Amino acid sequence: MNHVDDKKLIDWIKNQEFSKLAFLDKCWDTHENEWYIGFYYFIQYLKQENLDGVLAKIISRYHNESSAYCYLGDVATKIYGSFNKQHIPASFYRHATVLNTNNADANWGLFIINGDTNLCVNSLKSDYECGQFERLGHKIYNLTCYSVQISKFSSQDWQTIKTIIQDDRIACEKNILLFAHFYLDEIDDALSLINAVDRVDIKIIKTYFNRGLISKDLAVSKLYCFDIDDFLGDDYQSIYQAYVKEARKGKANPTRIVLMQKAFRAREYKDVVTYYEEGSENDQLFRLGVEPRLYYLLALSYLNQSPNKQALEFVNSKVGTLCDESLALYQAVKFRHNIDELKKNPSENTVFFREIECFKPYQEAVDTLNNIYLIKHYLHELMSKDLDSLKTKWNNVYHHHQLEKMKTKLADSDMDSDDFLRLYKLGIMCNEFDFVINSVTVFHQTNLPTMLSYNYIGDCYSFKEEFSTAFEYYKLALDLMSLSKDYSHTIISNYLSCAEKLPNIEIAKDDFDELRNKFNIELTNRFKWDRFAAKNGGLFKYSPFNINTIDALTNQYIYLASKEQLNDPIELPRLSKLDSSSLVDPTNYRICSLSNNQNSMLMWSHYAQEHQGIMVEYWFGGEFPSGVGVAKIDYADDTKRNREKDLYVFNQYLLTKNKEWEYESEVRIFSNQRETVGFYNYSDPINDRNQINAHIRSITLGCKFPENKKRLIKNIVNSLNSNRKDHEPKVVLREALISDSNSFALEYRNVHM
Repeated sequence: MNHVDDKKLIDWIKNQEFSKLAFLDKCWDTHENEWYIGFYYFIQYLKQENLDGVLAKIISRYHNESSAYCYLGDVATKIYGSFNKQHIPASFYRHATVLNTNNADANWGLFIINGDTNLCVNSLKSDYECGQFERLGHKIYNLTCYSVQISKFSSQDWQTIKTIIQDDRIACEKNILLFAHFYLDEIDDALSLINAVDRVDIKIIKTYFNRGLISKDLAVSKLYCFDIDDFLGDDYQSIYQAYVKEARKGKANPTRIVLMQKAFRAREYKDVVTYYEEGSENDQLFRLGVEPRLYYLLALSYLNQSPNKQALEFVNSKVGTLCDESLALYQAVKFRHNIDELKKNPSENTVFFREIECFKPYQEAVDTLNNIYLIKHYLHELMSKDLDSLKTKWNNVYHHHQLEKMKTKLADSDMDSDDFLRLYKLGIMCNEFDFVINSVTVFHQTNLPTMLSYNYIGDCYSFKEEFSTAFEYYKLALDLMSLSKDYSHTIISNYLSCAEKLPNIEIAKDDFDELRNKFNIELTNRFKWDRFAAKNGGLFKYSPFNINTIDALTNQYIYLASKEQLNDPIELPRLSKLDSSSLVDPTNYRICSLSNNQNSMLMWSHYAQEHQGIMVEYWFGGEFPSGVGVAKIDYADDTKRNREKDLYVFNQYLLTKNKEWEYESEVRIFSNQRETVGFYNYSDPINDRNQINAHIRSITLGCKFPENKKRLIKNIVNSLNSNRKDHEPKVVLREALISDSNSFALEYRNVHM
């Protein structure tokens, strides 16, 4: 068995496969492999055998206890080298230093594990004093791998190290001398050495470059290839050129795929295509890889060339194996395919007939942008801009064409009031502000002004940055709005925003507070019930069965919780654009969370008192009081949310949650006016519009609902049913139990009353 390599032996030891290690019983104390005796020690330790005999042999071989324990530390490092096991070799090295504080190798071993610079200096000084110059050379060479630790050396430490390095008896690379000059602030010596050596640590390069002591070209030429990106940041063109220059040296790195990556990031798409098409058939990793083909396909798209059929077929055949970077690039290829479809010169009639949002390739492109892998990739921002740019160009053509059609109708005197509003809206979209102003003015000569027509004139003057005139028209729009009590959050926002731009206009605090309140009410009213909110009008509320729940059931109201009462600290998040001076009032909004998911183990556990509570099913007719909104929650990746935190602020604040909560399938009732909102079955023609049109359909008891509370819940259900009219459905009482057919799921059954 002496042909077994050390790596395999270590695996057997870690896995405690002692039968495979039995051959060591006969050769552990021989000298054929320096590690056998140490391996045998740890095998006996794991088998809980007596270690005295083995330890005595090790001490005899290494002449003293300190050296023996240092050797065992080296063996433990080989076996238990992973980060979470480093305490094992550390304990042996530490015991060795207790036995002999000057044990250079034990001090060095501890330094490598815990980064204590005092141990490092002690090790180097001990070797130097003992004349161990070859060993010193190896240690100093390895020091450059620990730039974080050596940055903690004191000036005195560096003087000691510098003295050792400059001893001609020690053969070592001079890079560590460069660190000594750097940390001792010996600038001239450092600059001279930078010019003399091939590679320099990035920290030194950055410091001297930022102080203007070396040029950018010199800095890049001295960096290791893997440090160039860090140094040059987002100067992708320079990064690419540095990699090209490095590749010309003919070494193994950078590889062709790395060059493709850097060329693509620098938007040198022709070079990407060249690298791929000139790729060597002998380079198996390149020939069989998916990433080169993905970059190739993306580059072809950006060059407005057709996709390579063979490359595309190969990529599609490997979709199931893609992960991380490759999966993001694949999503990017799909996105570019949709962009290319939209750019294929559609007929004028097609473009002018519909906005871009109506086309399937655009919808698919938007869906792709929401893919979790692409969201986290740098390409997401670039592709979002590409799509926004295409949307702007496309819709600009569409809107101009529609505006010309409306102008023709105007010339033919074939306009109704809705046509005029569309004409004004299109005029503003097409930046024809003077045309809109003149047209509305003419309209007002024969028609009564409306708050919308005044608002359109205000918008035009605002876009022209004639804010005083804009404010006059916004004030006229606001007055008509107040007179008709047809409140518009847009008009309120325009009026107040324009006032902020005029130093001679000051809105009294009471007037501002009143308008802000109306703004929030109307903003909330925008979110109305629709047929997609719930299946068959039913939503579910998981709750503990306590005094608050009983009160809400018996008195027929829905409670809206404040931010402090919510279980997710990210709910109703702090956003820079929402504060005490913003129109959206973040302090007063409260919410009630319901769900489309009526059978969720997680929600039973989290919200229903670990299955001891209840789940209430509500039916909604769709009528809600003013100032109470309802909407389905959108779920987004936290990266995407952070990127868009200053966009769609109200939705980000109130109607979006992190992707992890998607299982809840939440529909939210919200208000900044109320803490509770009552509900009852509307009965036309007279209804209390201050309450929600809703009723309780069913109440389901958790599978651990206490027996001693069942009579109480039955009494509540009976009371609710006694107040129902003959034509109104009764409340059904159900209970949850573990399914007979599936031990991992719940099922519900009716409770006999």
